Amino acid sequence: MAIRDIFNRVHPKGFYRPDIDGMRALAVLAVVAYHYSPANFPGGFIGVDIFFVISGYLITGILVKAIEGNEFPTFRGLLSDFYQRRIRRIFPSLILVLIACLVIGWLVLFSSEYERLGKYVAAGAGYVENFVLWIEAGYFDRASIEKTLLHLWSLSVEEQFYIAWPLLLWIITRRRWPLLKSIALIAAVTFVLNVSLVFSGHATQAFYSPLSRTWELMVGAWLAVGHLHGTPWLSDWRSVQSWGGMTLIVAGLALIGPTSAFPGFWVLLPVLGTALIVNAGPNTFLNGRLLSWRPAVWVGLISYPLYLWHWALLSLVVIVFGDNNPTFRHVSRLVLVVVSILLAWLTYRYFEGPVRRSRRGFTTIGLTVAVATLGVAGLAVHVAAGVPDRPASFVSAKAEQYVKSMQMDALANSRDCFNPQTKMTFLQKQGDDAYLPEKWYCEIGDIHSKNVMLAYGDSHARAMTPTLDKYGKASNTKIVFSSIGSCLPLADVIVHTDYSNACHELGRKATRFASEERPKAVIMIEAWTSYLGAGKIHIQRSITGEQALRTALSETLGFYQKLGIPVVLMGDNPHQLTPVPKAAIRFAVNPSDQRLNAGAVTRPGDEQQQAKANSILKSVASQYPLASVLEVSNALCNADICPWATQHEFLYYDLDHLSAAGALQVYPMFAAHMHAILSHGGLGN
Repeated sequence: MAIRDIFNRVHPKGFYRPDIDGMRALAVLAVVAYHYSPANFPGGFIGVDIFFVISGYLITGILVKAIEGNEFPTFRGLLSDFYQRRIRRIFPSLILVLIACLVIGWLVLFSSEYERLGKYVAAGAGYVENFVLWIEAGYFDRASIEKTLLHLWSLSVEEQFYIAWPLLLWIITRRRWPLLKSIALIAAVTFVLNVSLVFSGHATQAFYSPLSRTWELMVGAWLAVGHLHGTPWLSDWRSVQSWGGMTLIVAGLALIGPTSAFPGFWVLLPVLGTALIVNAGPNTFLNGRLLSWRPAVWVGLISYPLYLWHWALLSLVVIVFGDNNPTFRHVSRLVLVVVSILLAWLTYRYFEGPVRRSRRGFTTIGLTVAVATLGVAGLAVHVAAGVPDRPASFVSAKAEQYVKSMQMDALANSRDCFNPQTKMTFLQKQGDDAYLPEKWYCEIGDIHSKNVMLAYGDSHARAMTPTLDKYGKASNTKIVFSSIGSCLPLADVIVHTDYSNACHELGRKATRFASEERPKAVIMIEAWTSYLGAGKIHIQRSITGEQALRTALSETLGFYQKLGIPVVLMGDNPHQLTPVPKAAIRFAVNPSDQRLNAGAVTRPGDEQQQAKANSILKSVASQYPLASVLEVSNALCNADICPWATQHEFLYYDLDHLSAAGALQVYPMFAAHMHAILSHGGLGN
């Protein structure tokens, strides 16, 4: 069968090539493998890019055939038919998954978790999941596994593309513009946008933006138009194309990982690989035998519901039961793969298929109303803060009280105090004072006071803002505060992060502020131990690690000593060893601190972990009369452990960042220390 006949052969289920279902199977299995075992399949997420090319190929072929065949004399008729097809194809499985998520969440999630789920349900139903995830991206972004509908971002990108694509196709064909050249131009422009975003430090935008992903769908569209018009592309090399395309995809799976500059140029591997396989046609050995193999085709047919179910189930199981036990992790994931495949087949066989075969108009309206209703329900759950007092929920009310204490901070302007709003844009700038915005800090405490203190550091500094704010208000002091994640803003230190220039600039701005404003004290808060590892920091390339920290800290303290400004070096808080133990109390009728603290880090363990960093802090500070060290662990640990929870409140937001309750537990010690150094001009290290 000639390739140009692909779209002219009518199959009972539509325009069909079994090898393309085999490609769908490859794509969905790659994604499932990545999500369920990212360490073993780090490049599996490129399966989404395979889907993009296939989608562009099939949908564009259907649209162009309808337009050029004058099946619909008006654009309205074309659009109506197109969207009815999309709704009947996409909505049935989506409805089941959204209902399942809302019902399961109602029964077993904490209100804070259910609140987030409601947001993702609303975004998924409205096909804006990619924009929500784009906005959320940041240092304190939730772990991906906690985003139960994270995977709907790709569906959102596709549907956003198909809002504009039918109209654009109609205009191009009606005005007799060269269709292949027009598609190639759109693909080229959006590919350049993708690469430029990645290389300018906006990889998140490039990943989630429909514009920077458009070229992938356009590659499929270009193939579809060429096949419809009988354009002979490498017709004598079909077998080479199919095997060459598979080689590119396998290379992408092997070489691309979460840390790659992706999409960027890397995405060419799966996109061009898929294009070559599709262009090779259904009659090569790879396409006609392997990809058209019945089991592969069967997986391809259920690939869409499988894609929807697999991540939602995994996310909910990990949120509810945790993921710490290796045996449970491996067994549960094997079971979930089987359950996902079973649910996908049941969805395809008994719901999606019958709905697509039923009366079109009535079904389309009903499906649209159902999705809209689910979107409104998700939004209502989010607005209602997760409906804390849900009847029939299995979650303990007392456990809810624990989890409510797990907030990062209690300040309305806390986001303004962390990672200045320009975020990654400073990577594009050069020159003096160019890396941070003019307002590089926020003000907390008594913001109207003329008494000023300066506090700055990394993400652990931000976690301490409740204590700083309380102290400022109690002592009538305005505290100028700034922090950037993974940032050590000491003199001349270069931190090996994606925004090392910003860290260096924060240190410069802080010392300049101190020179000009002469604050009553400077407070530096860091996860000191994290900068002692090999290759973490350096000074002039030749001084690294522990030596770099000593040198930079000494120079910084010497600077403040000359200004006559006391400096408080706050030792790091304890780091817990296992994730937040919410699973231990989720269904407990009488949850207790004792149960939560069973896995807490021990006091000797914390002392060992912090020993080297604390030794450096004390050693360097002892050389400067106005410098002092405050060991935060003394306020958070008892003789045996550094607890997760105290007095029915979580002290941590995650493994190593304090919650507001944890930060405020440090307050009495901090206030006493500040009173001592301000009253007596230092503690005389």
